[in-house]
Amino acid sequence: MAIKLKVHKASGDYDVGASKFLGSPVLPDKWINAFDNDTIFFLQIRLRDIKDLDEENRLPHEGYLYIFLDTAGSEYDLKPIVKYTKTEPLNVVTGFNEIVEEYEQYVDDYLIEFEKCDDYDSGNKLFGKPNDWNYEGDPKELLFQFDPLDSDMGIFSNLDGFIYFFFGKDRKTFKDVEIMEEFS
Repeated sequence: MAIKLKVHKASGDYDVGASKFLGSPVLPDKWINAFDNDTIFFLQIRLRDIKDLDEENRLPHEGYLYIFLDTAGSEYDLKPIVKYTKTEPLNVVTGFNEIVEEYEQYVDDYLIEFEKCDDYDSGNKLFGKPNDWNYEGDPKELLFQFDPLDSDMGIFSNLDGFIYFFFGKDRKTFKDVEIMEEFS
């Protein structure tokens, strides 16, 4: 079973440590200056938010999982930086994306609600099977599927397709997560 990510723009008072896209990440002390000026904050998942939905224990159920994107290449040559911390981070980093050319407008938080979905559902989801898989052979194990048209965030909205993040060989460290952009 996959986990659907329902996204809505944050408004009013909300938990800055919530699972979200874009905006202001909440980071551990040791990561405050760990990113270069070409890296954007893309996603943070407070793992306790998916504990009851991740019945196969594919991810830890404490701490946070993050996806940052190195944008030093072209828009279609992004490199994922996936990080995990077991601890509860305390530092809200406002304006994280403001210094990255062509991404400076992505400063609003988009909060995430999670629910079970079918493995083959489209949209934003954790796990399951990639949509529009048009390649020979089975895909690698899907960590996250991003559908730019599944929300009003605007990021990568010119991509009519999906961005897939596949688990690498070492699922515990997330150091070798692979990214693939699929155009419909």
